[in-house]
Amino acid sequence: MSVEHTLLAVLSIWPSTGYNIKSEFEHKAAGLYWGMSYGSIYPKLKKLEEDGFIYTLEQEEEGRKKKLYELTPEGWEEFENWLKAPPSYPVIKDELLMKMSTWHEDMDYDDLISHLLKRKEQTEDLLEFVKEWPKNGYSYISKLGILTIRFIEMRLETELRWIEESLVILKNDDLPDGQDPYGNTEKLLERRRRAIGEKKENDQ
Repeated sequence: MSVEHTLLAVLSIWPSTGYNIKSEFEHKAAGLYWGMSYGSIYPKLKKLEEDGFIYTLEQEEEGRKKKLYELTPEGWEEFENWLKAPPSYPVIKDELLMKMSTWHEDMDYDDLISHLLKRKEQTEDLLEFVKEWPKNGYSYISKLGILTIRFIEMRLETELRWIEESLVILKNDDLPDGQDPYGNTEKLLERRRRAIGEKKENDQ
């Protein structure tokens, strides 16, 4: 999903200022839809305008003029062609999963348990927000959008169940068997201990 197509998607809902578009990307649940940085919104909007996909119009609000971006006929066509194209499979970037996958046996589990408890708190907060989102009285959510919110809700509920299960396993020190056909665990620990031992010797 390109930044340009995401901008067209936002503008398909209603004409918006650059600030309003930025606010959509900073929405509390936005990261569950698009996990990207949008520091380049204005250059992308300029490019879309140069390519003939959007144009600007002025609107007066409380005595102040605001510049809104709106789709051109070509912009609507480009947006709808993007909707019809098969979506890419999502790329997951989850720092917790990476840390958990590479945690080693020379480290105790206290910090990892702390990471999971923090994630649990964040996920519970996000789930509460997502559940209230479709009935907050001011957000626009289409009928199909309700289905996407249901997916997010189920995903967060599943994550909470996984966190609870993982916490019980870690606290009881009852980890499942892994798979280590080449003895990587021992090699990793040996390399780590040797490196740290050498550092200690050099520091003396």
